[in-house]
Amino acid sequence: MGRYQQYERDLKDEHERPHPVWRGLGFLLMAVIAIMSYAGANLLVEANKTKGWIAVPAEIQGGVSWAPDLYAELIVAFFLTFIGFGVLTIVYSILYRISRPRDLYKMLK
Repeated sequence: MGRYQQYERDLKDEHERPHPVWRGLGFLLMAVIAIMSYAGANLLVEANKTKGWIAVPAEIQGGVSWAPDLYAELIVAFFLTFIGFGVLTIVYSILYRISRPRDLYKMLK
């Protein structure tokens, strides 16, 4: 092969796409984690009222009339959502490490 001669590698033209079920499962997990986070936030805010773990500022305690602790619940739910997605990512990475395709590194070279 000459110095300036080009060569072509055999690559797949069509990349393998994940099965559509996995997209639906991901969407379902997003919804479940968000709902679980809000439910956990509701429980934590109510427990904080009785136990007094953290002093909550008056600006956060005030909410709308039908949900007086809405702002505090949304803030706690935001943090619980990040924790939930973090745990899901760690579990996924561990499972992928165990069951990854063996020819992945050959495809990248």
